[in-house]
Amino acid sequence: MRWLKRFVVLIILIIVAFGAYAYFQIADYYPSTDDAYIHAHVVNIAPRVTGHIVDVYVHDNQVVRAGQPLVKIDPEAYQYDVQKAEADLAHAQRQTAAIQANIAAAEAHVSEDRINYQNAQRNAQRAAALAAQKYLSAQEADNRMTAAKSALAQWQAEKANLAATRAQLSLNVAQIAAAKAALNTAKMNLSRTILYAPITGVVSKVDKIHVGDVVNVNQDLFPLIGNAEYWVEANYKETDLNRVHPGQAANVQVDMYPNHQFKGKVVSLSGGAGNAFSLLPPENATGNWVKVTQRVPVRVMITNPDPKLPLHIGTSATVTINTGGAPAWVNFLKPIL
Repeated sequence: MRWLKRFVVLIILIIVAFGAYAYFQIADYYPSTDDAYIHAHVVNIAPRVTGHIVDVYVHDNQVVRAGQPLVKIDPEAYQYDVQKAEADLAHAQRQTAAIQANIAAAEAHVSEDRINYQNAQRNAQRAAALAAQKYLSAQEADNRMTAAKSALAQWQAEKANLAATRAQLSLNVAQIAAAKAALNTAKMNLSRTILYAPITGVVSKVDKIHVGDVVNVNQDLFPLIGNAEYWVEANYKETDLNRVHPGQAANVQVDMYPNHQFKGKVVSLSGGAGNAFSLLPPENATGNWVKVTQRVPVRVMITNPDPKLPLHIGTSATVTINTGGAPAWVNFLKPIL
């Protein structure tokens, strides 16, 4: 009987040793962690204009669609801004017609004065020639030369006036462009008095705001949690990551739904351990340093979210990654162990 007891003890030891070996093999090919939390895209709804809230279209924890109105800010002041900008633009455009008429008149005057100067110049030249032959008095020749100079001055003055009027037109074009920009800005601000959902998801903490509250530009009102994509930030021990790579399949067990498994895919591994990004990173260059296994965040995208099983950010999960290449006996024993 003694040999039978020894045989039984030996069998038990072999089973225990094999079980321990199998456990570590499974952990090597299927690294797992329960230090994992659900994440999703979160948009902080914030106004782009300042004003009083006149309407809140949603309530706390409501599902909203992209483009759905959420909050309305009093638009009255911004409607007045649009009206003023429209009036300024119309005034600048009316000035264009007046300036163009002035340019046409100035061009006519320049043409007329050019002809007058050319005639006066020819008369002065003929008078000078006649005065040289004593057919005309020197005084008369001087008078015609003075008239030619006067005509030249008049012509130059009209050309300067034409240039100034054309400059007014260029300035008016710039004023019209500025008025159009001001109108577009006013219309944009008016459109921003209604805040729309940028993505589909669930609004939260809406009860923080009320009709009558004054809100400022870029003031966070409440979060909108997107429900299009969910992922898990799984904090793995650094010693478990030698086989983990992006693209590998994973199983995600969410604590809220213990009887349902979500499928996932490894998207990326963080460039540093979690404590490397803390506000006060640890200082290891000390005499009492103790080596501690660090954890590295691994992002696992959930590939089959179920609307019937809505996920909530910040909730806990357990992630198991299939690193591939496991022997058949490991795959056989994995469900058992």
